[in-house]
Amino acid sequence: MSAETNTTEDAMEYYSRNFTRFPLMLAVAACGLFFLTPAAAQQDVTPKMQPRIDAYKKKIQEWAAHPELVKTVKEANAKGPVPGMANAKWRDLKENDPAVDNFIKNPLGQLVTKWMNDDAKGINKVVVSGDKSQRVAFTSMPAIYIGKGRPNFDTSFDEGKVWQQAQVQPDPSTQIPTVQISAPVKDGGKVIGVLLVSLTAAALQ
Repeated sequence: MSAETNTTEDAMEYYSRNFTRFPLMLAVAACGLFFLTPAAAQQDVTPKMQPRIDAYKKKIQEWAAHPELVKTVKEANAKGPVPGMANAKWRDLKENDPAVDNFIKNPLGQLVTKWMNDDAKGINKVVVSGDKSQRVAFTSMPAIYIGKGRPNFDTSFDEGKVWQQAQVQPDPSTQIPTVQISAPVKDGGKVIGVLLVSLTAAALQ
């Protein structure tokens, strides 16, 4: 199972919602030229890539312990998910919708965007989730709002472990060939959320 319903159909739906102003892109995608088939798009993580991934795992654990990140996740958990927001409704939103844009422009969104931009070749997306797997902040709109049921949330939240995707796959929203990793966000030893980072596969070679 993929990290975020990682299929060609989901990618097509995402781009049709968020990039309808780019008809040429959609036309190419419809012809099957823009997206690789699942078999062609996936490859195992190689031994050469693993040390670089391990270094990122260490880094994101430090990020997950950042006081601003922990504080914001605690505050988001106290408020709970956006009322009425489920994945079906989320998929109907556009990336420039204020309800989505706020997750990018809030202080934590700006912080994780800075982290990503500081390593623009290595990282293509960062997502922070709370204890109900609801999104708290991100660098770009993820494919879903509630992440429970995906290994990139469940392993880090339920088991308190750093998780790694076993294969290179197109990120469900950016469509960049990616290895996703995630780390638990903890407050006094208690897991309160998850930090997900999409690593650009080309930079891991």
